[in-house]
Amino acid sequence: MHRLRRVLIVLVLVTLFAAGASAQQGGILIGTNFGGDPTTINPLLTNNTVDLALVEFMFPSLYNINPETRAPTKGGRNDQDNGLALDWTISDDGLTYTFTLRDDVTWNDGTPVTAHDYAYTFEALASGETSSPRGSVLQSVESVEAVDDTTLIVNLKLASCRALDELDDFGILPKHHFESLTGGDFAEIDNLEYNKHPDVTSGVFNFGALIADEQTSMVRNDNHWMSVSPEGYIIRNVPDQLVGIEQFLAGEVNSVGTAGSASVPAVRMQEFRERAEAGEFQVYEYVDDGLTFVGFNLADRTNPTDGLDEDGNPVDQGKHTLFGDIRVRQALAQAVNYDDIIQGAAEGEGVQVNSFGTPALWGYDSSIEPWEYNPEAAVALLAEAGFVDHDDDASTPLVATEDALYAEPGSEFAFELLTNSGNLVREAAGTVIQDQLGQIGIAVDFQTIEFGPLVTFLLGQDFDAIMIGFTNLAQDTDARNVFTPVGDTVGGGFNFVSYSNDRVTELYDEALSLPGCDFHERQALYHEISRILHDDVPWWWLFAPFSMYAEANSVQNWLPYAETRYANMAEIAISP
Repeated sequence: MHRLRRVLIVLVLVTLFAAGASAQQGGILIGTNFGGDPTTINPLLTNNTVDLALVEFMFPSLYNINPETRAPTKGGRNDQDNGLALDWTISDDGLTYTFTLRDDVTWNDGTPVTAHDYAYTFEALASGETSSPRGSVLQSVESVEAVDDTTLIVNLKLASCRALDELDDFGILPKHHFESLTGGDFAEIDNLEYNKHPDVTSGVFNFGALIADEQTSMVRNDNHWMSVSPEGYIIRNVPDQLVGIEQFLAGEVNSVGTAGSASVPAVRMQEFRERAEAGEFQVYEYVDDGLTFVGFNLADRTNPTDGLDEDGNPVDQGKHTLFGDIRVRQALAQAVNYDDIIQGAAEGEGVQVNSFGTPALWGYDSSIEPWEYNPEAAVALLAEAGFVDHDDDASTPLVATEDALYAEPGSEFAFELLTNSGNLVREAAGTVIQDQLGQIGIAVDFQTIEFGPLVTFLLGQDFDAIMIGFTNLAQDTDARNVFTPVGDTVGGGFNFVSYSNDRVTELYDEALSLPGCDFHERQALYHEISRILHDDVPWWWLFAPFSMYAEANSVQNWLPYAETRYANMAEIAISP
């Protein structure tokens, strides 16, 4: 029955799209994506912007986010969240959260969405048998119990100041459907056809079709608890941002980028401001809560291993021949002109960052001085680390001496830098880095590849250095799953650089379990973490971009916020 329904949906969509997606009833929203086909449309497994842009409209979440304050809210509404919680209470000791859920939400096969679905999804995550990158929640949650369909109890191992944030980090799967698909074996979740063609969902949209290398589409969920206006949402693949821009200006699409990506490139932002003021279309801009960075692989690239063994003990992962030495990382942080990157690559549409986070977040410490451009200091530090100019020719790479900690004596200072093709800012930034490092004897093999393969290299920890971006960061800048060994799992963890610092781990734990969760005390702890990360340079901190959404004037009732492009997607109507 589900297979037949999916075929019928695809046929309807093909007919609509062949007719030029003419606006009937609520019309069809059409955006663009230069990240390639989605890797997975299973919220438990998602790990990139393209995937998240799809699942946020097709799957329920535990609660809604207030789009203005970015804080969890009881009841309320945000069409990019599909939140279930009407209310929750916290025990006096901070260890037990009791949620009361809505009783009027169903999966698209008519089965009610209940607390049992959430408990099943958590059980799948806790099994360790999936490749989900959302495992950091397991550090603080003791158990999850669905008392009945609308009552959910979460017991914590320790009082967590981040409990609410983490409890809504891994999506909600339809228990009845997944038990049927997997036969109760969580290990099968990674291999399901469902992950590319989810036939049982619950949101303003249902899955429509994935046409490889062309587009992914969703169709209106007529059984949603709210009346949904738009007939569908198509995300078309484009080779790069500029192609998407030109399609928008030509009227071929009515939205720039996807729901989860503000994709007006920096080079066109000023033009878009001026044209929007002239009434050609609508724009909304803000300072992004994410950053662009280069991640250094600190471990032995030839033998990727998890950071912890089965008993939770640290594993010797070896050292990267270059980046295993902190002095090398600090030298590179001083070897490029950040103004050249921000002005030249990002058209001035960004601000340099000093550590993890951006000035938009309260956990970010703006008092830390960012790394400054000082090539002379960089060369001196590289010499101290055992990399010298052996032939008095700055155009040839430095070579390692006996003083190098991990590189073979006589080997050249050369590494591969990867980023995703189609992102014009990162492509330009990579060229600046390649050129300026070349001037001090560092050979950079800069390559751009499609986003899907890039993520494979990234999570597989099979790289030297990768330039990407993180966005929608937590307001407190907590990143235990990024900068502690718990997130260092090959194939699925966010600590893909294999960074470990005992003091950082200790501070994250302290900020997590601080009695009373005092704001200022927590802020001080995160600021200390920021200072350590600044000095250790596990990531090469580059800049936080400015972001801009753009919609055609035909997209009516548009209500955007920072990080929430369609707060009222169900009410949007697209006129002819």
